[in-house]
Amino acid sequence: MKLVLREVTGKDMDLLFRWANDPVTRQNAFHTEQIPYETHRAWFVKMLADRDVMKYILCSTSSNEKEEMQDIGQIRLSIEEGEALIDYSIDPQKRGQGFGTRMILMAEERLRESRTDVIYCKGQVKLENIASAKAFEKCGYDMEEKEQYLEFTKKIRG
Repeated sequence: MKLVLREVTGKDMDLLFRWANDPVTRQNAFHTEQIPYETHRAWFVKMLADRDVMKYILCSTSSNEKEEMQDIGQIRLSIEEGEALIDYSIDPQKRGQGFGTRMILMAEERLRESRTDVIYCKGQVKLENIASAKAFEKCGYDMEEKEQYLEFTKKIRG
């Protein structure tokens, strides 16, 4: 199986809506309420147009290129003042297989290639979200415990 990051397109709006409203995703989000479709659509259009947001879908494909790619998860990098804030989630059927770690590392590589202004990556994880905390730790992030969440930081250049 080969993993690739592809850029999000307008066709991904409904997929991202489903993933965003998955019960476990909402539980691990800082805003736990379900997202109305109209709210998601407005956010999605704005996000796609924002040059300081890099958004990818992690996909797998077999060695047989004719086989259709399978969507595994999403990762968003919101860039501000030399820092990229990471937000990611994994398809409910594909959790617990190490895809979060691999997706974070692949996104860091994309950042190094395309955004020389980004020095640090950062992730903010709720205290009870052990799976995401472990993913950032495996990727070599430094952890700092804040009052209501864990903050993970990694220098990716310089």
